[in-house]
Amino acid sequence: MKNRDYPAIFSALSAKSRRAIVDDTVKAAAAEGEKPLPREEVAADFEAGGTIAQAYWNAFVRRFDPDDPLERGRWEIGDVGRERAVILITQKGATHPAALQMFLEDGAWKVGLVETFWGER
Repeated sequence: MKNRDYPAIFSALSAKSRRAIVDDTVKAAAAEGEKPLPREEVAADFEAGGTIAQAYWNAFVRRFDPDDPLERGRWEIGDVGRERAVILITQKGATHPAALQMFLEDGAWKVGLVETFWGER
């Protein structure tokens, strides 16, 4: 994220997170009165790190400092299962950790960004 490698960011996310981000982007464009964006084109743009992906991740990084949890957080292994794991990240000064959800998909661990931070979907 810090290096702005947009295709790598998107590919590291769980399938549910990727779907939700694409769906949210399509809905946001429609709400702005823009020409309808085909879901498949938005997904392809995120996979390639295109202009839509750049706008999305640049806005995300303006609100979230990727160095914060990496350099100023304490990381611990939480529950670990065959296809799901939890990493507990406690920020300096926080009383409770964030429970980052990870999912084993297609032989690789993926970050459940939406599952962790967006609430129920």
